Amino acid sequence: MNHKLIRTLKEYPIAVLCAVVILVCSAAIFLRGGAALQLSAKEADLNSRIRTIDQNVKNAKGIREDVEEVELLVEQIEARLFNRDQRAVNINFFYDVEDRLGIRIANISQMPTEDALYSKGGVKELKLHSTISYNLSLNGTFQQILAFLYELHRVDPMIRVAGFQIAKGGARGSDGETLDARLRLVVLAE
Repeated sequence: MNHKLIRTLKEYPIAVLCAVVILVCSAAIFLRGGAALQLSAKEADLNSRIRTIDQNVKNAKGIREDVEEVELLVEQIEARLFNRDQRAVNINFFYDVEDRLGIRIANISQMPTEDALYSKGGVKELKLHSTISYNLSLNGTFQQILAFLYELHRVDPMIRVAGFQIAKGGARGSDGETLDARLRLVVLAE
């Protein structure tokens, strides 16, 4: 049997050499197959990162101007914020509006805590700022109350009317029947 094998090897040396090379290559591929899969996955990940970086480079055009614009807007917003510690200044803001419009503020109170909706853990949690809540009671004609609401919308501080109730008042003014209004306001604050 040994002689037959040696004779076959001598008759077909190229075929035997090719068979040995195929066996060695198969063994190498079998042993290195796991590394090839890992390298293919790593290559796909790196190609994905390259595409993301290329897209970011395209999107970054004009970003400096955008950042400057956003910083300017932030400064403008911060200039419009109420300061929680300046209670008298904040309440005087509403009395100034009262004087301009001829409406009467019967009662104003600043709530001790911020609005739960915008506080930490709230549905619309604010990350950079807080809020101050006010309850106001007004007396005036329907037109005066509407003018007051419009003035709150128009002024510099960011004020949101969170609640509004209106009822017929007991007096009759020179401009018509007076109404009693109750407002709950939320003001953006530092």
